[in-house]
Amino acid sequence: MSKKMYPVVAVLLAFGLLLAACQPTVVEVDKIVVTEKEVPVEVEKIIEVEKIVKEVEYVEKIVEVEVEAAAAPSSYAPSGEVVIAVGIEPVSLAAWRAFAETGGAGFRSVVEQLAVRNYDTGGMDPLLATSWERQNDTTIRFKLREGVSFTDGSVFNAEAAAVAINHSFDPDNAFDILDFLGGSMTATAVDEYTLDVSTEEPDPLLLQKMDWVSIGSAKQLADAPDTYDTVLIGTGPYKFVEWNAGESLVYEGNPDWWGNSSPDGGGTVSFEKATYRFLSEDSVRAATVKAGEAHIGQYITPDDCKDIEANSGTHCDLKASVETMFIRPDTHSPLFSDIRVRKALLHAIDRQLIVDTILGGAATVASQIVNPTAAGYNPDLSPVAYDPGYAKFLMEQAAADGVPTDAEIILGARTAVIPQIAEVMVAIQAMVSEVGFNANVKFYDPEAFGKAVVMNWSEVPLDRNLVAVHLHGNEILDWATSYRFYMSCEGILSVYCNEEADALWNEALPLTGDARVALLQQANASVVEDFGVGHVAHMDLGYAISDDLDWNIKLDHRITLKEMKPAG
Repeated sequence: MSKKMYPVVAVLLAFGLLLAACQPTVVEVDKIVVTEKEVPVEVEKIIEVEKIVKEVEYVEKIVEVEVEAAAAPSSYAPSGEVVIAVGIEPVSLAAWRAFAETGGAGFRSVVEQLAVRNYDTGGMDPLLATSWERQNDTTIRFKLREGVSFTDGSVFNAEAAAVAINHSFDPDNAFDILDFLGGSMTATAVDEYTLDVSTEEPDPLLLQKMDWVSIGSAKQLADAPDTYDTVLIGTGPYKFVEWNAGESLVYEGNPDWWGNSSPDGGGTVSFEKATYRFLSEDSVRAATVKAGEAHIGQYITPDDCKDIEANSGTHCDLKASVETMFIRPDTHSPLFSDIRVRKALLHAIDRQLIVDTILGGAATVASQIVNPTAAGYNPDLSPVAYDPGYAKFLMEQAAADGVPTDAEIILGARTAVIPQIAEVMVAIQAMVSEVGFNANVKFYDPEAFGKAVVMNWSEVPLDRNLVAVHLHGNEILDWATSYRFYMSCEGILSVYCNEEADALWNEALPLTGDARVALLQQANASVVEDFGVGHVAHMDLGYAISDDLDWNIKLDHRITLKEMKPAG
């Protein structure tokens, strides 16, 4: 065939497919045969056709995707049930909550995102979007995947995505994700499958943040808004079945999932049914797997890990994570507003002892709230030294100057979020009491803990003196997001305000590369040197796993159903 004839044949083939799509007949793609043949075509007609093709190039791409999707065989052949024991029950099934693994068991197997983080490459992979392009400093334009439906039968398109995103970030709704991701985000449908997502201010992390933004059903929001917190509807590989309060969440395979016939789905529906059981005790989750009653036990202790390893038919997988155990006192109380008291609190804690004994070595003593995977990690910072003698001296100094060092402090933590959290809290209580603090421990269920900590320093009662012990994961891999949550002057979770750090952080936000990292490292150092937040350890997280299950843990430690299958 003459090389000059390639464009002609390609154009005619594209238009032939387009015309065929308009006919009321079924085209069997696997029987299409393309042969090389020169076809005499008048030059004038070639020019006209090429001009039309250039003007409607996006239609040509849509036809190509639809033909490929129709030709691809479905991989949907699920069997059996997978049972997963988790520590925390959700407080709601609202789609926006899928950004959190703890408290969002299985959510990301039902609702999906435009793009997701690839922890092997560090980049972002397409999911409900097929491509994207920066329009300017505040807007990314996404081309959306076609042929996708929600499990309520409604069509996924740009308008549906815009409704879902705008609902999640509506200031009137005041969902936590609005503050977690740092302010407003708006979505606008450009055409049926083109979507613009924008922020008010320049945000170089906008694409990475889309991994946290899940797309729920616009139809549900319009027709059945009262069900938004109790029925999870998405486009994903599994469908919500039922929520048995206090016991379990049940899902089933989605035979209509677009990923059944596309490798872009990133996995396979291997199970007919998936059940998440709520078991708050670490050892009970491990025992459930050991007894063959569950395939995964989330966040088990190092001792249970050894027991699971020794058991026939089970194994323990212990992996590094982006989670850091940290401490944040109410820094504006008459007690903790004195830096000597904050120093005393942190110098009183023997982090290495906690790591080596209670955590069984499954952690690394932390000097800051992120580990080296995150931009803004400062290698020049060292963990606060364990020095109870110095801590006592600081407390005595503060008391002599009239600081109310005898005031009660509450060491508060959420149940089941950290392996052996009860032992950790008792140890911290003993350590800080030894240097002169009047400390008591209080555990909160997820909802009560949220009410206690989702509060800016300006709203905190001055006499509260809560010292919250958290587990924080920086999946976006950027210190700026951690700072926004827990340390910025206006942060919804921040009981601390450092104007110097705030200025450096704000200066860094629109920047990229080395300039951004340098400013974030400076802000990080400012917080650490002011003892505004304390750090215990970067956590390794352990799982009891049945040998009957094939599942590999990623850095984000999300339990994603499409990434697991029966072993063998």
